[in-house]
Order: sequence, then C-alpha cells, then structure tokens
Amino acid sequence: MNKKLLLISLMTSLATMGCTSTQEFLNEHQSMASEAALNRAKFELSCQTVETTILNKKTIDLYRFEVPQYQVGVSGCGKKAVYQVNCNPESGCMVYDNKDAPFSDESSTREK
Repeated sequence: MNKKLLLISLMTSLATMGCTSTQEFLNEHQSMASEAALNRAKFELSCQTVETTILNKKTIDLYRFEVPQYQVGVSGCGKKAVYQVNCNPESGCMVYDNKDAPFSDESSTREK
C-alpha cells in the first residue's frame, strides 16, 4: 500500500514539475524543506531559536522520478548541524543526517 501511495505521489510530482522549470520546482518546495529541517533541529539541538540556511538544492532520481533534494544548514543555541532533506510534494519531506542521507552521493544525483 505504501509503495502504491509513493508511486502516485511521485507521479503527481512529475506532472507538476512538467509545467515548471527545474529552478522553479526547487524554489517552490524550498520552504517545506526548510521547515522540516527546522523542526528536526529544534528537537535534536534542544533549542527553540533555530535558523536555517539552504546550502544546496538539486533534483535527484528516485524510483525513476525526479524529486527535490536540499542540503540545509541549521544553527541555534551555539550548535550547528547539516541535514539532507528529500521532499515529495504530496506527502512532505524526510530529513536525514547529512552523512546518512539516501541518494546523497555524486554518482546518483544531478545538480541543477
């Protein structure tokens, strides 16, 4: 069931992306990625005053579909972290530690 929902969501993403440029597609989902990283950082850093900075954004191939991926720097209460955020416009964003992020190596990504 989850695979079916993911496939439908990714197909919807692809259809939406077909009407916009890659840069517009990335910009459109950037705030969702930033918010997801902000929420995780507030928890992990035990800090309510966290700031985010988009360090990198690109699309990646995920199950034959292009989805937005962001590298987000977070800082607050004297602490810093970098997260990898993969977004799906239909179901939200998943935040990973930068070192544990799926599909984050250069061989499986295309920078836009």
